[in-house]
Amino acid sequence: MKFRLSVLAALWLPLQALAQQTPPAAPPPTYYAPYWHGPWHMWGDGGNFWWHGPLMLLVWLAVGLVIVLLLRRSGWDGHRHHGHGRSPGYDDPTSSALRILNERYARGEIDKAEYEEKRSVILSAGSR
Repeated sequence: MKFRLSVLAALWLPLQALAQQTPPAAPPPTYYAPYWHGPWHMWGDGGNFWWHGPLMLLVWLAVGLVIVLLLRRSGWDGHRHHGHGRSPGYDDPTSSALRILNERYARGEIDKAEYEEKRSVILSAGSR
């Protein structure tokens, strides 16, 4: 029995020493950089991007052309107008008087002789 106890003690003591040991500390985490797939990743050898610049330039030129065409079609000519449908000589008193005279003649308020007389007066006053 003495022999058995010494064999058990010989086996038990190292097992007890192993059980009391602390586990080794975990190594610090390492930083893994994103994996670069190389120049062959998506488009061949990676040197086929030279056309992106000229293509973007063409896209912006097309956008500008569409804007210019839309503005021209809408009647915008780049100048500010102060009113709707006014011609350049609208504020000229001669053209204003002629317009009124033409309207009166068209409505039949004046006859042809009176129209001709007043028209000649207005045109002679405008040429001074």
